[in-house]
Amino acid sequence: MRRSASKREQPDLLTTSFNYKMLVGETVVRFLLLKDLIIEEEPAREKGKPFPLGDLAAWVSFSDIAIQEKDKIRLRGMVEGKAVFYSLRGPEEIVWPEEEFAREIEMPGVLPGMEVGVHGRICYLGEEEAPVEAEGKILYQLKIEVEALLSVADPHQLNIAVGVKDIPAEKINRGVIVAEELLGEKVFPLTVTKEYEFEEELNFTKAINYYIKDFSWNLEDDGVSFRGDLVTTFYYLAGEMSGFRDNRQQFSGKIDFPGLKKGTEVRFFPRVEYATYQTAGKTVKEIATLDIYMRATRIIQQDVICDIQGYAVKKELLLLPKSTGVLKEPVEVVQKLSFPYPREIAGGPGRFLILDAVIQADLIEVAGTLEQNIYYLAGRNIDDFEEEVEEEKELLPTVLKTKADFQSTLSLPGAGENTITAEYYHIDAVEFAPTENATLQISRASLEIKTWKMEELYVVIPHRVPPGTSMVVYSVKQGDTLLKIARSYGVLPEVITGANDLGEDAVLEKGQKLLIPLFY
Repeated sequence: MRRSASKREQPDLLTTSFNYKMLVGETVVRFLLLKDLIIEEEPAREKGKPFPLGDLAAWVSFSDIAIQEKDKIRLRGMVEGKAVFYSLRGPEEIVWPEEEFAREIEMPGVLPGMEVGVHGRICYLGEEEAPVEAEGKILYQLKIEVEALLSVADPHQLNIAVGVKDIPAEKINRGVIVAEELLGEKVFPLTVTKEYEFEEELNFTKAINYYIKDFSWNLEDDGVSFRGDLVTTFYYLAGEMSGFRDNRQQFSGKIDFPGLKKGTEVRFFPRVEYATYQTAGKTVKEIATLDIYMRATRIIQQDVICDIQGYAVKKELLLLPKSTGVLKEPVEVVQKLSFPYPREIAGGPGRFLILDAVIQADLIEVAGTLEQNIYYLAGRNIDDFEEEVEEEKELLPTVLKTKADFQSTLSLPGAGENTITAEYYHIDAVEFAPTENATLQISRASLEIKTWKMEELYVVIPHRVPPGTSMVVYSVKQGDTLLKIARSYGVLPEVITGANDLGEDAVLEKGQKLLIPLFY
């Protein structure tokens, strides 16, 4: 059947260059690693029990990250760290070798050829149980939870049709590209220090908890300045005195980022990586390492032509994530601990064992289980004892692991079955209050949920081959991918794989010849 003359005509297009790096999606991946530390030296003891480990520190690095296939990302890396062990000879630093890990991550909307960014850190680090002694060796088991913040960007470089000459408006289908452009991601490492003086020589110190409070930022001409408060708690043993010491101090900094303008969306993900304590006689120096991670984006819009009725036009399919909002929710978990209010008590590190966001119509149901370590000194102050009563006071704190569930319903108009989420959180303060025969514990956290949907949009682009061509032969160049080649000819990758009998994850070689079917 012959096409009409008008169908064979090529319209006179007005085009513009559309170059941007679209943020296709983001997610947070957390997974737990267990690490055994075996020590053959004689430990310092209290009442016959080995001292717990002192300060712990760990860090993560990534050796490989790639999009294996549609909707799947491969992540490989390693964790390293160190701990302070208290032997009869005094404190000793133990460095453990790297521990490798591999994970496969499901992420809707990602395709081979897109760019993946990852920032990793440790979000939980603690001892699982009391140390175990066997055959002259001490076994300490550590829990290490890795947090990886991932972003996937799709760099677009194409010409698109924004107008056409001498064609009636009713024959032109128009649309609007609305996309979140990734301007950049930056990390600002920061070290905060403070010194403390004690009346007696220190025998043991241990970081109990640390977190960031009241974080704020300000957009400036050449970057972003930020400030916040570092809150820390550590346990000390000095002579016959022991207890918890709290501290809160301000920190600030500036991330150089020229070119940020009004309308830029800046999101910070600050976290304390670890805190350590160096003792020298009656002085202890606190050294806290902060990780200030920032992501800058902006919303861009572009009017485009999606189709022209009755004309042979070349179109490209864009897969666009449409943001539906960012929700921020404070989390408060209240529970009763089954012991009277102790002499001293402090909240230790915590993590979410479970954190689920279930999408319903215009709602997000968030539920989870918070695990928290609690440190307390059960004995009364020596001043509370009558002179004739002799009772030995516990010096090292008792450690209690608590678990509590929480649930919250958040309103999000437009949320539905195809809504995608990314959940970020950080755990804040833990407060305690005495009640009748029990202790009330109030744990607080901050939860942030970003949501979006994936939408398809066809845009008209100029022809890159003579009209009427049904098949071309392409020679693969260095750095080519199926997605890149498919975009250059305005076809889907599966069209090329089908015509050349290739698999979805086929590796292309330089000089390889490919048949590219073109449809008009």
